[in-house]
Amino acid sequence: MRGSVGARLVQLLFGALGLAALLMAVVVGAYRYNVRFDLSPGSRFTLSDHALAVLRGLTQPVHVTGFIRTEDPRNILLKDLLWQASRESPRLSYEIVDVNRNPAMAAEFQVSSYGSAVVESGTRRVDFTGPTEGQLVAALLAVTQPPKKVYVLAGHGECSIGDTERHRGCSVFGSAIRGEHYEVAELSLFGGRRVPEDADILLVVGPTSDPLQTEIEAIAAFLDHGGKLLVLADPFAAPRLAELLTRYGVRLGDDVVLDPENRLGGGELLSAVVTDLSPQHQVTAALDSPVLFSGTRSVEARDDAESGRSAVRLLRTGPRSWATADPGVLRGATPRFVAGRDRNGPISVGVEVSQPAPAAAESGKRAVIIAYGDSQFVTNRFFEYLGNRDLALNSLNWLARQDTLVSARAKTKAPGKNFFFVSQAEMAEMFRAAVMIQPAVFILLGILVFVRRRMRT
Repeated sequence: MRGSVGARLVQLLFGALGLAALLMAVVVGAYRYNVRFDLSPGSRFTLSDHALAVLRGLTQPVHVTGFIRTEDPRNILLKDLLWQASRESPRLSYEIVDVNRNPAMAAEFQVSSYGSAVVESGTRRVDFTGPTEGQLVAALLAVTQPPKKVYVLAGHGECSIGDTERHRGCSVFGSAIRGEHYEVAELSLFGGRRVPEDADILLVVGPTSDPLQTEIEAIAAFLDHGGKLLVLADPFAAPRLAELLTRYGVRLGDDVVLDPENRLGGGELLSAVVTDLSPQHQVTAALDSPVLFSGTRSVEARDDAESGRSAVRLLRTGPRSWATADPGVLRGATPRFVAGRDRNGPISVGVEVSQPAPAAAESGKRAVIIAYGDSQFVTNRFFEYLGNRDLALNSLNWLARQDTLVSARAKTKAPGKNFFFVSQAEMAEMFRAAVMIQPAVFILLGILVFVRRRMRT
C-alpha cells in the first residue's frame, strides 16, 4: 500500500515538473517568436509599411532612451512602440528610464516631461514627446539622413503651408513634409529670381492667378537643369503654367471632372474617390487606400521616343465619369453633358513624365514632373482622409529619389471611427438592399408559408 502511494507521489512530482517545464518552454517560445494579431480599426497597434521601410533601411546604429513615470498610462504605448521597432532592426537599441527613480539621468538628458524620448545616432540627437509611430520615424530620419530641400512657390494665391485655415490652408501638409525630414521654404520668383541651386523639389500647390512669364521661364530653367517639379493645378487656373507643362508632355485640360458613382454619398458633385490607381508606378502601387479629390481637372501625358520622354498615368477616375468644359459647374451650376464638347470617362487625373535635361545632358540628369489636377486633397480639410497623405508624400519622396520612403503610413484617422465614407454607388446599393430586396424577400417568404399552409388544409 505504501509502495503504491509512493509511486503516485513520484508520478505527481514528475508530472508537476513536466508541466512547469512545458509552461516555461511556452513562455520562452512566445517571447522569442512573438506573434501578434492586431484587430483594431486600421491596425493601429502594428507598425506601418512606412515605418518598417525606415527601420529596415537603417545603415548606422541608433539608440533611443524613453523616459517614463511610474503608473503613467502612456508607458505601455512607448514600451510597445520601442519593442516593436527594435525587433525590426538590429541597428536600433533602446532603454526605458523611470524619471522618478533616475532623476540624475533625466537631468543629464535635459528631459523635463514624462513620455519623452531621445533618439541619438553619432553626434545627432532628436527629442520628441508623445509615443507615436510618426514621431519616432521622423526622429529616425532626422538622425540618420541629411535633409532635402523643398521650395514651395508663393505669390499667386497658392495654398500656404503656414495657413491653418481648414478649407484653404495647407499647414498640415507642410508639417507632414517636415516630418519626412525635408527643409521647407516658400519661394517667390518675382523680379527675375531663379530657383535656388539647393532646391531638390519645386512644389506648386493650386495657384489661383497665373505666374508671370519671367517666373514661367525660371521654372523652365529649373527643369532644363534636371529639376524635379510637383504640380497640383486646379481646374481653369494658371493657363501659363499649363502651357509650360505642354513643353514637357503634360496636358492640363480646360475642364472639370465629375464622377457621379464615386462621389460622396448624398454630397456635392465635385468630391469623388479616385479608385483606379496605377499598379505600374511605386507612388500609387504603395497606397493601401484610394484618394479623395475635390474638383479635379484632367491631366494627361504622352511618351516621346525622339526626345527620350517617358510618361506614366498614375490616377484615373471611374468608367462612368466625364469631363466637362463648363466652368459654371464650379459655381454650383447643374452639370450637363454636351456631346462634342465634353468627354466620357475614365479620365486621367494624375501623371508622371521624365525626360533628359537639355542643360545637363553631360551629367545624365532628367527633368521629372508629377502633376495632379487637384490641390484640394492636400488642404487641411482633406489631407488626412483615405490615401491623400500617402499620395502627396510618396510623390515628394519619389521625386527626391527616396524610394524606400514611398510606402503606406500609419493612419492618423481611424476608419469607421474618425470618418465614415460612403460613395453614391454604395449608397444606392444600400438603398436597394434595404428598401427593395429585403422587403421583397420577406414578402416572398410570407407567400410561400401561406401557400404551404393552404396546401396542407
